[in-house]
Amino acid sequence: MSEGEIAKRLIGAWRYVGTRINGGNWDRGSDPKGMIYYGLHGEMAVQIAPDVKRTRAGDVMTPEEAKIALTDYIAYFGTYTIDEKAGTVTHHRLASIQPGDNGDLVRRYEFTGNRLVLRPPNSTMEVTWEKIT
Repeated sequence: MSEGEIAKRLIGAWRYVGTRINGGNWDRGSDPKGMIYYGLHGEMAVQIAPDVKRTRAGDVMTPEEAKIALTDYIAYFGTYTIDEKAGTVTHHRLASIQPGDNGDLVRRYEFTGNRLVLRPPNSTMEVTWEKIT
């Protein structure tokens, strides 16, 4: 598959299916939500929200409410590049919800039917996405 073909398959929106690490499921609750988006012009964004009850009692979040809202929530955006020879997509993060979480994220990619599996190199983690558009 050429880089152009890979880009064509990657472009669009993908629904979060789940994360596995060391062969087991990463517990983000019973119904986590998420989406990753790869655009035509090299732009990308990702969000994963665990299935936890988030509340806010007033106009301003309390420190405890903020902690609950952000724990295990993933969100960043930037651009991406594909390295066909290495079989990787690199997310060049411009900003992230996690403090100090900047720089590039390299992920090996694998397409299986209408699913995309992303794996960090030298890791047992895999994040599975299902094509929306």
